[in-house]
Amino acid sequence: MKGSHSEESKETMSKVRRHLDSIVTFLNPLLPLANCHMVEFFTQNHWERLIPGNLKSSLDALSLNDAVNYFWSLAKGQYINDHSELGKWIEEAKSNCVTVNNEYCISAEQLNTHIQSLGGDIKPEIKVKEFMNNKKSYEVQIMSRLVASLYEACSASCCVEAGGGRGHLPVALTLGYGIPSLTIDCDEKTLTSAAERIKIIQKQWHAIAKKIKDGQEEKMSKESNRNLHRFATAYVTRHTDLRAIVKEKFPEMEQEDVKLLLTGLHTCGNLGPASLRIFTSQPSTAAVFNVPCCYHLLTEDVDSELFDVFQKDYGIDQGGAQGFPMSEHLRGYNLGRNARMLAAQSIDRVVHQQQLPSKSLLHRALLQVVVKKLLPDFPLSEGKLKRLSKCEDFQQYFRQADATLNLNLADKLPDTYLTDICKDIDCRQKKIVMFYLLRLCLAQVIESVILLDRLLFLCENGFQDVYLVKLFDPVLSPRCHSIVAVR
Repeated sequence: MKGSHSEESKETMSKVRRHLDSIVTFLNPLLPLANCHMVEFFTQNHWERLIPGNLKSSLDALSLNDAVNYFWSLAKGQYINDHSELGKWIEEAKSNCVTVNNEYCISAEQLNTHIQSLGGDIKPEIKVKEFMNNKKSYEVQIMSRLVASLYEACSASCCVEAGGGRGHLPVALTLGYGIPSLTIDCDEKTLTSAAERIKIIQKQWHAIAKKIKDGQEEKMSKESNRNLHRFATAYVTRHTDLRAIVKEKFPEMEQEDVKLLLTGLHTCGNLGPASLRIFTSQPSTAAVFNVPCCYHLLTEDVDSELFDVFQKDYGIDQGGAQGFPMSEHLRGYNLGRNARMLAAQSIDRVVHQQQLPSKSLLHRALLQVVVKKLLPDFPLSEGKLKRLSKCEDFQQYFRQADATLNLNLADKLPDTYLTDICKDIDCRQKKIVMFYLLRLCLAQVIESVILLDRLLFLCENGFQDVYLVKLFDPVLSPRCHSIVAVR
């Protein structure tokens, strides 16, 4: 509901602001760490400059295996009330991440309850294992039921998916729940391919889809409306007239007072903010259900000399508005592109799978040392370096890089040069691995700032039914939060 701020909405807005302020206060001194480049680990002396002294000292006393295993244990919460420097670092980061608080951040089950209070019936889940990978299948299964239930609760007449690409979510909405759905994407080629793909899915729907009711899988009806999912090519900005596009693609709705549910499963970059701005400014949009993604593609008014000298050519989007921040409360605040890129990484998945960075990270940082010393003006091409084959040691990596980039250094350097570069290689490996893990602890802190900023933007615009919903298991789907708001 939108209107003048009620006492309840004012209290929610105040709580979100205080939460944001607390996280930003914690994060601000750590932004240089979040915005650094791993390739410059040695050339810019990151370990000495960016890690607190007490934490460095405590890690220096441990071997790589001991330090990493200790990190895994602490990150999984296996040690209670651990007061080590590493334990304090991990716990401080965790305490500055948004969590389900039963107020403005709720669980998927609590969203179910809220939808029911609005008059919607909770639909059974639809499980589709074919034509999408396991991750996408899981996301569609969880999200489509809630979108379909909210669609009914807000009396919408069409579901619009912003930036849907292949249209995974509307497949379930149309074939599983009978909801007219429109996928809008700027890539015409992708949409053409998606339309052909959906024709194939429709023919096999009764065989590949299952309805989950009371924990049991049931076959779907063989009957399905084959003309409810349509596509439109457009670059979505806050000015995009969704109602007009829907009426163009659904001529049968021409005379209707169309009400839309605007959704998006992993809206990249500025598409998420644009969707929220459309919701606030277009009364025909009855609700928004948005899962964001690709924070590094957000536009932000960052001074190129502030944190990130690599950030270039980042301006406002075609709709004329920055992607971050959205709220008035954070106006003028900057994160930096590398920090936003870090926000898209998943510490939950890394800890669950105990994933360490490959040795190529170490080798790339060592290559930076060589090139910056011997060829300081040489433009290194990251794209070409990503194509290097797996290397056993730095010498092999250097020879491949030398040939790929035409450095012409390998035959000129004495044999001892690379040997000297690789001195204390185990110590260097430990530092760069632990630096990577310590920095990763900030990922969800930064994401929390971005998510709460969006939630606050909706509150500032007078909307009361606004929620941050923890929708997915973060190990299976790292971008696990959605923004849900009802007009």
